[in-house]
Amino acid sequence: MVTISPTLFLHNTNVIRIANEFIELLVSIDFGPRVLFFGALRGVNQFYLQPQDLLNSQPDQFHFFGGHRLWAAPEDPIKTYIPDNEPVEWHQQENTVIIHQPACGKQLLAKTLSLVMDPLLPQVTITHILTNASKQVLNFAPWALTQMAPGGMAIMPLPPRGKHSENLLPTASLVLWPYTDLSDPRLRWGYEYIRAQQNPQRAQSLKFGMASNLGWLAYANQNQLFLKQSRVATGKPYPDRGTAIQVFMDDAMLELETLGPLADVYPGQALEHIETWHLIDSVQPPQDDAAVHLLIDSFIK
Repeated sequence: MVTISPTLFLHNTNVIRIANEFIELLVSIDFGPRVLFFGALRGVNQFYLQPQDLLNSQPDQFHFFGGHRLWAAPEDPIKTYIPDNEPVEWHQQENTVIIHQPACGKQLLAKTLSLVMDPLLPQVTITHILTNASKQVLNFAPWALTQMAPGGMAIMPLPPRGKHSENLLPTASLVLWPYTDLSDPRLRWGYEYIRAQQNPQRAQSLKFGMASNLGWLAYANQNQLFLKQSRVATGKPYPDRGTAIQVFMDDAMLELETLGPLADVYPGQALEHIETWHLIDSVQPPQDDAAVHLLIDSFIK
């Protein structure tokens, strides 16, 4: 059974609570759209929150707030960071909660989150919708970013492995940013997965992406594993040199990012990007590829 109700969170932030017998989710209606909490029922928050933004947000400045947000790619120092600090519209359709931020001012895209919690499993499906509210054709991609609480380990899949004699062509690209340091001790290079350990004592920013046909990322922290999945559209162009999945981290948090393909979007048209979230209990950060398989094989299709 799924319950949906308005409530207050932290510093009197108005949120909608969505819960079943396993997990709960809190999404702000004071600003956003932002999902501020995701975790086990009466458990800890798997998401990072930025206290200074929640306490002292300025209406004319962009604030991360923390949690999960919807953006448009490619990143732009002006277009991406348009403030979204105003209250959002929301309504309920049976077991679905729809959060909507209309386009306003310099923001040419309307943002919508449609959230559906499974009544029997620790699982949520989120449809991210970006609608072109301008009078011109815009080229962009939907971008779903989740800021995770510090101290955990991220997992990024590499494409299926194979023998040299049977695989003469490349199957993926590792994409780097100018500040990516491949010698960074937070990185764990495996044969099937890249693991990245968030370290609150290391402030240097680190980002990397993967251009392949795999669209999932995971994060092991606080004795649980957060896994989010999306589908990659084969043959379509993706932002940032073709990356459908990206990881960013600094000393405050680690961010799991999935993206949809780039498209020319006409006025009034929309792009959708769907993620499915899972929360797996009693999990320690995996120390090798075999441990990752034990955690995720039953979830990855």
